Amino acid sequence: MTSSNGNKNISRRLFLEWLGASTVISLGAAAACSATNEKNTMDSGIKDAGSDSGTNYPFSPGEGTSDIFKTWPERTVDVQNIENTLASWKLTVDGMVETPVTLRFHELVELTPLNLLMDFHCVEGWSIWDIPWNGFHINTLKNMVKPLSGVTHITFHTQGGKYNESLPIDVALEPHTLLVYGVDGSTIPLKHGFPLRLVVPRLLAYKSAKYVERIEFTDHPVNGFWVARGYPYDAPVPASRLREGKY
Repeated sequence: MTSSNGNKNISRRLFLEWLGASTVISLGAAAACSATNEKNTMDSGIKDAGSDSGTNYPFSPGEGTSDIFKTWPERTVDVQNIENTLASWKLTVDGMVETPVTLRFHELVELTPLNLLMDFHCVEGWSIWDIPWNGFHINTLKNMVKPLSGVTHITFHTQGGKYNESLPIDVALEPHTLLVYGVDGSTIPLKHGFPLRLVVPRLLAYKSAKYVERIEFTDHPVNGFWVARGYPYDAPVPASRLREGKY
């Protein structure tokens, strides 16, 4: 695959290493990220940074029992430590804004909800149809912080800083772009992005960054993990894969 600016093909070895890492995560090391171990971590008495919301979305990774997860592959390059997440996670919204804010998990759940049934398309060629996302629109945060004139992009910083992503502000504010804390009425599982992930249904999934902890309003784009390795920045899903009303 080549980038939009004609750079050389992305390393096949790197891509296969990423897929291999995903397999390890699913079968071995990420047993620590399994539903059972996630629950055990909460039961161990660790104090969380997000506090329970008193809803169906407690500040702990979901167990992923919905049928939608049975056929949903998982890919990640930035495995997260759940204990660190539970102890210190918060969302910061800042950059070129009048009023930066910091929000805990329960405060996000209390925002005006946005529940959408949208498709999810991977660059590998697979798609998951009709994912029942639970979250909120980025415009809600925009109204809180009041971006300054000159803002053109939003950067989504992730825990550990390995997999940051960037969107033009008009794309970030499209009606079906959302920040997600749940799937099918329960908190999203760790391997799918707990506590918060970006979802952009009409773009390929590598633009939908997981583990978001900071949202920065800025005047320039940032090349994310895969864009820096040759993938297109704009990442549109081919029209042949899009279903009407599902993006």
